[in-house]
Amino acid sequence: MSTFHPFPRLPTELRECIWAFTIEPRVVEVRVVDIRVASDSWARIPKLVSPTPVPAILQTCQEARNMGLYKRAFSELTATATKAHAAAGAGAESRYVWLNLDIDMVSIGKTPFEAFAPVALSIKRLRFERENSDDSFYHFEAKELRDWVNTEEIHVVCADGMEAWLGASQDHPWPCALENLWFFDPDDGRMMRSFEMEQTIGEALERTGGVV
Repeated sequence: MSTFHPFPRLPTELRECIWAFTIEPRVVEVRVVDIRVASDSWARIPKLVSPTPVPAILQTCQEARNMGLYKRAFSELTATATKAHAAAGAGAESRYVWLNLDIDMVSIGKTPFEAFAPVALSIKRLRFERENSDDSFYHFEAKELRDWVNTEEIHVVCADGMEAWLGASQDHPWPCALENLWFFDPDDGRMMRSFEMEQTIGEALERTGGVV
């Protein structure tokens, strides 16, 4: 890509607009995993990990970084563990994830909702993987979604197939509007809004006598 050398000579307001136009929604993979404390084979402490690269704009120049388009987020998830790690003689390491919480989708995979409870109110877009046929999720963990009151959009990766989620739109306390609730089947690549999923799967079951 060619370098636009006159860029620094542009008015500040125009440069700021250009920097703002460079950001776009991302799916940011974030996990909280337990690691072993070296001094105690039984002790485990949570560690924040993310394979998603740092946004390119943050590696461009100081001016771009000072725009505040991305924030360091989620360090509080392992703050207590960091202190415990240091006390155990393993060395403290503060971890965080660069996020624009207004547009980024936070993908937590199979990590329990409980691990993200301290930051639940800051997450507007959530993606997670679960099995609706899992009694623990269906009867207990799903109820924790009541606390994610600021979540505006949810993508569910249906680990046990989309058919297993028939009725889930009404069965669980989704904090977002149902038109912003999506279901994704990793086996066949289907992705549907909740109402489309309920109608499509429901009609298929009727046609086949309950077998899809």
